[in-house]
Amino acid sequence: MSTEIKTQVVVLGAGPAGYSAAFRCADLGLETVIVERYNTLGGVCLNVGCIPSKALLHVAKVIEEAKALAEHGIVFGEPKTDIDKIRTWKEKVITQLTGGLAGMAKGRKVKVVNGLGKFTGANTLEVEGENGKNRDQLRQRDHRGGFSSDPITVYSA
Repeated sequence: MSTEIKTQVVVLGAGPAGYSAAFRCADLGLETVIVERYNTLGGVCLNVGCIPSKALLHVAKVIEEAKALAEHGIVFGEPKTDIDKIRTWKEKVITQLTGGLAGMAKGRKVKVVNGLGKFTGANTLEVEGENGKNRDQLRQRDHRGGFSSDPITVYSA
């Protein structure tokens, strides 16, 4: 199924650069669409990079701080870790933050289209959904690419 979406601005990528650009465009009154290959906003940093690793580092830091209190007369027993509960907590942190971004996009009326974007003309972008399904044609006045931690090739017809 193919859909044509007309908009003023298309932003490729929903990482920090992409969603910031999209939200700013929307705040300025421009009709804005974000094209994101993953199901959640936030990019690598929020979904699988910086934020998840910092959540896990926080747990390790708290354990070390508890051990260090022994020097001041406060002694705790050895911690018992439940890795499944820690992973669940980490995923909850990610879900809260990505959900917040989704809410901000919705509040600004920024449309999110999931899939891989490919330029097919100066102002036309084709978005291919998962397994080649749901091809969307976006026609825009302007386009911006978010900067990703993964290198990508921008194709144009």
